[in-house]
Amino acid sequence: MNVVIIGAGPAGVSTVETLRAYDRRARITVLSAEPKPPYSPPAMADHFIHGTNTHLWRGEDWPERWGVEYRKGTKVAAIQPDAHRVVLESGETLEYDRLVIATGSRLYAPLEGADLPGVHNFKSLSAAEAIVQEVKEGNARTALIVGAGFIGMEIALLLRELGVEVTQVEMLDQVMGRMLDKDTAAIALDLMRQRGVDVRLNTKGEAFIGNGKATGVRIASGEVLSADILIAATGVKPNLGLLEGSGIEHEWGILVDDHMRTNAPDVYAAGDVVEVPDRLTGERYVHAIFPNAVEQGRVVGLNLAGYDVRYEGGERMNSLKHLGLPIMAVGLKEGDEVLQAKENGTLRTLYLKENRLVGFQLVGDIRAAGVLRALILRGSDVRPFKHRLLDPNFGQGMVVWHAIAPYA
Repeated sequence: MNVVIIGAGPAGVSTVETLRAYDRRARITVLSAEPKPPYSPPAMADHFIHGTNTHLWRGEDWPERWGVEYRKGTKVAAIQPDAHRVVLESGETLEYDRLVIATGSRLYAPLEGADLPGVHNFKSLSAAEAIVQEVKEGNARTALIVGAGFIGMEIALLLRELGVEVTQVEMLDQVMGRMLDKDTAAIALDLMRQRGVDVRLNTKGEAFIGNGKATGVRIASGEVLSADILIAATGVKPNLGLLEGSGIEHEWGILVDDHMRTNAPDVYAAGDVVEVPDRLTGERYVHAIFPNAVEQGRVVGLNLAGYDVRYEGGERMNSLKHLGLPIMAVGLKEGDEVLQAKENGTLRTLYLKENRLVGFQLVGDIRAAGVLRALILRGSDVRPFKHRLLDPNFGQGMVVWHAIAPYA
């Protein structure tokens, strides 16, 4: 079997490793548009702050160890499903028996002037390196970040660690509006400001401005904010450009079934590029986070190996670890019942629907995250032990047994 995988992010890597574990004979070619070995985007900040290479989560010798033809810096121009062929930008063509599209996502910046030179982002390792290089060369003593979602927060904290003065504008009335509830967001905002980030809420960036090169951002009030380096962190959208003319169905992301198959024969897709049902709500959604990409890649790999495996649906989760206090949010941030406890600098908020846990937000002490997530995934009725959920020791010892074994 000849398998071609477009993309070397977590979904592509997970597909390779799962398939190879069950099929030592398959020929696997991985095409990566980036001139880098496979890396972990969530670990990029640690790499720049601490100088570690943990972002190279599978090592630079990954292709050799897994028996993969790895072609970095290789861009795909078109997919021709009827011919079972991909066309590279160089004009070269590659035949396949099975194709996996794992092209990930790209910056989504709905601001005028976002394509001007001088507008940076943190969406890839190369883009992040360009920002850090500007700082190291002394060209970026001040930074202006548009957006205070997860990526924007990570960039702001990284730049503060590097000694840069940071201003961050956010159109919503809280940081990380898609994931954090109001109480958790307020703590995150306070921690950001304690670290010297000038976060301005209810401030919409409307346009990057400059003569040939972006030098500032015009906000909704008409004021222009300037800085040495400008960064767009307004969200991401799936990389769908190579689908043109392929007939592969997509909306915001590629549409797949519960085996991660597209409508094109022998073509699968996984990671930030796909729309999948949310595990809790059933709503189709692009769950652009690392764990979902890894799990989707695993499902693809098993199906390529001949197994019949279904994807259970995407999860919503995120964590912040550079704020001084760990913060983790999983699942929904609403329910018909809310349990909350504040003590000793920690916050635990749990969201229940019909006596089942559907979401939680933890600040300061995240030890219970694993068992709480298990309760969500199992859909366990928590009534027999609801009174224990806010216990600081919940998630340990017999509490775990009572929580996930007898009542699941």
